[in-house]
Amino acid sequence: MSRRKSDFWDGEDDGRTIADMSGVTRPSMFGHMPAAMQHEDRTRQSEAPGKEQPPWEEQPATLREQLACALGAMGAALCIGLIYVAVLGLIILLMVICWT
Repeated sequence: MSRRKSDFWDGEDDGRTIADMSGVTRPSMFGHMPAAMQHEDRTRQSEAPGKEQPPWEEQPATLREQLACALGAMGAALCIGLIYVAVLGLIILLMVICWT
């Protein structure tokens, strides 16, 4: 069985730009950007016509707010884990009662 070569794409680049990716930067590993980079991004965004900055990006979160978010997420995860452990313990208890 032979394969027919597709007429859609011949394997060569025609030079057209689909999306300009020149302004995209790689985020840092821990989510913190140096102050110089933040200033560059804000000036670049303010120059773009018709683009307003979202309200949650106007002021960066303080360390206390970041800590509160992290502890809140950890507390929620621990509550869900506690529910799983309680249900599993109840199932094991019922199995021991039924089979002894």
